Amino acid sequence: MSSIIEVRGLRKVYGTFQAVDGLDLTVQAGDVYGFLGPNGAGKSTTIRMMTSLITPTAGTISLFGLDLRTNREAILRRVGAIVERPDFYNYLSARRNLELVGRLSGADISTRAVDRVLGIVGLADRAASKVKTYSHGMKQRLGIAQALLHNPDLIILDEPTTGLDPHGMKDIRELILSLSADHKKTIFLSSHILPEVELTANRMVIINRGKAIVEGAVQDLLNAGKLKITISTPDVLRAASALEAMPLIEGEVQRADGAVVIMAERKHVADIVDGLVSADVRVEAVVPVRSLEEYFLNLTKEAA
Repeated sequence: MSSIIEVRGLRKVYGTFQAVDGLDLTVQAGDVYGFLGPNGAGKSTTIRMMTSLITPTAGTISLFGLDLRTNREAILRRVGAIVERPDFYNYLSARRNLELVGRLSGADISTRAVDRVLGIVGLADRAASKVKTYSHGMKQRLGIAQALLHNPDLIILDEPTTGLDPHGMKDIRELILSLSADHKKTIFLSSHILPEVELTANRMVIINRGKAIVEGAVQDLLNAGKLKITISTPDVLRAASALEAMPLIEGEVQRADGAVVIMAERKHVADIVDGLVSADVRVEAVVPVRSLEEYFLNLTKEAA
């Protein structure tokens, strides 16, 4: 699998403040790649360097195997991006806005091309409506349509679901998944809304204070280390007593209605269930869960 983005030793310094500090990351073709970090971690600065809006202090950025410093125009022809909030002429229709943007960028501005991207983002039936009549979620989708006008291979989205209600977030999430699966786009997704990344990304990096803390497949990272495990049982008291005697359990055993909740490593789940069965506890279900939010908070806390 070929690499679409290779960032090595990337640094950006503003006076005495180091916004990005030796960042490394790799995005493979076909990835929906989550770019995560708390506010001030360096996410937006990194995206601005990747889109050639600002110049790195040090390090290299390669896209499609080409150095961004020496191949800027060739690279950017293959990149579509939304950096911060997309802006439009509110008194013009969605179609007219896209035609103007296409003309300015030199992209194909045929009616067919505009209708194609409006269809992809689910706005074909509102193409003639003025943008001022659009909801915030519709404007976000129109921004993605704008990024798709020249049919790029890589799409960079900076906080695309910020300010959206749950329905709008669902629309953007489904659009991102469709762009990846149906249109074979590589997606670089910066977001602080962790459940959305968990539901869309297959790989991710978490950064803090301008440095990468961890990078890898989302499910591999979530399956590593301790999990919150809910064990459904009609024998809550007996189960809690048996679990409290097990050295494999991390922290306290929490009791709930018809279940006990523990923290343990995934590799110990089978042994824990065997121990409960040996203690004559009836186990009806075992649900191990590790959320991206919990993982993110633990990592950034440790790196602080």
